[in-house]
Amino acid sequence: MTLDPKTMPEVMSLNPIELIEWCRERKKTLGISNQKLSELSTVPVGTIDRIMAGGYTEFRYSSIQPILSVLIEINKATPVPDENDSEQGQYYYETIEGYKLIVENKNHEIEELKRNIASLIKEVEFIKRENETKQQIIGNYHEHTKWLEGIIDDYRNETKNKAKISD
Repeated sequence: MTLDPKTMPEVMSLNPIELIEWCRERKKTLGISNQKLSELSTVPVGTIDRIMAGGYTEFRYSSIQPILSVLIEINKATPVPDENDSEQGQYYYETIEGYKLIVENKNHEIEELKRNIASLIKEVEFIKRENETKQQIIGNYHEHTKWLEGIIDDYRNETKNKAKISD
């Protein structure tokens, strides 16, 4: 399945198997290796190897998006159509620009989610430490209570023994 790299809507509508096939063909057309694709996309080469091997369709958006950006060359400026271009050319230009904004927005959302997750992890770690401290305090109170109960038991036994002796 060969698609013009500028037809982002078509690429984004592919099912995972077709998308991987398109990526392999596009990579071959561009003449780049998995290693080079890894460097350009910052996706680990092992992940790219698994995706490009086929049969692996459980990839995350965060893994495939940078690969698509490189293969579709989304970071390059899309030429602005002039008055002589067809309506379809204008449509594709607007569609590509729209998808660029969507990808940029998704990247911002992903970064915001990462920050939120990091904040939540810090909060959970704080709560864990606070909980451990409280559990330690409760443990100390429990030991102290047992010690006091022991003293009370000793006192009661002593009092009973004194009462028996005086009878």
